Amino acid sequence: MSLEQYKDVWAYCVREGDSLTRPSLEILAAARKVADKIGQKAVAVILGYGLDRVVENAIAHGADAVVYADEPWLEKYQCLPYTRVLCEMAEKMKPYAFLFVADELGRDLSPRVAYRLNTGLATDNIDLAVEDYYFGPTNTTYRNILAQIRPDFATRVAKIYTPRHRPQMASIRPGNFEPLRRDPSRRGELIRFRPTPVEEDFKVKILEEAIQRKSQIDLEGADIIISLGMGILRDGEGNPRNPREAFTLVSEILELIRRNYGLKGEIGATRALIYSELKELEGLITSERQVGQTGRTVAPQIYIAVGISGAVQHKVGMIKSKKIVAINSDRDAPIFELAHYAIKDDLYKVLPRLRSLLAGG
Repeated sequence: MSLEQYKDVWAYCVREGDSLTRPSLEILAAARKVADKIGQKAVAVILGYGLDRVVENAIAHGADAVVYADEPWLEKYQCLPYTRVLCEMAEKMKPYAFLFVADELGRDLSPRVAYRLNTGLATDNIDLAVEDYYFGPTNTTYRNILAQIRPDFATRVAKIYTPRHRPQMASIRPGNFEPLRRDPSRRGELIRFRPTPVEEDFKVKILEEAIQRKSQIDLEGADIIISLGMGILRDGEGNPRNPREAFTLVSEILELIRRNYGLKGEIGATRALIYSELKELEGLITSERQVGQTGRTVAPQIYIAVGISGAVQHKVGMIKSKKIVAINSDRDAPIFELAHYAIKDDLYKVLPRLRSLLAGG
């Protein structure tokens, strides 16, 4: 079948009450971006039961159409029946691209769908684009190919293409796209898909469900994040310092900001600092605070990087921040290339000054 017969950009969305989860709204915005670029439709794909209000909200948040299956046996997520239904939808309707959230559910579902559809999957992307792609071995140029942009394992950002297979599939890390503003006046097409359950897909039985206690550390919801890196282990002259001192300073600064300006603040950290498992920071710097490729993707109003060199794996987790401040005594630290405000000085001199200013001193 000709690749030109594949149309529209699909986004697999997960319900939350009568609407969609925030990460689902983000990939719907990503689908909207790509669809507008190629002049096609952004389509929300939803599975579940009792979806009348949910599909309406998908249209209001930017979808041109919703392809959905509303069945009692799809009320709870199970990977095998969900995989089968999504593949049947895609085989019948032939989307140009199919996007998923790069979270626990998306990582469980998207590779199964890609395998059954005999196509590729680029995971944990931070952005998408549409480009022409030249394939040297056959001297062929493929037009309007989805460029899936993600960090690689070195110091660069890589682009991945799927020029000869459809749909082009990608998962996107939460926090990299801003959900579109809800517009209740929007109208779109609702396409109900009526799948038939297959007994062999229900080998796993759900016996009990429990709601996981939400972490009190809310990096995604913070107005300001101050993140700590390995640089907190030494002062500007190279003398060893107790990293607990930096943590205490940052905690006091965030409390003053909350008290003075009503802004919500959180402490973040690099992977290196977390996995160094420093005794002084035990119970304080945990994996829940990790910002970066294998941690959280954040976009606060202000991001302050303290003692962070700025490896690409960290940058991809905070590059969407509105304003970035970097504090580092290493004047050649890569983080300064990204920072809106660079403070090239000893953090153990800068942080006390900042605390004093906020306290009115």
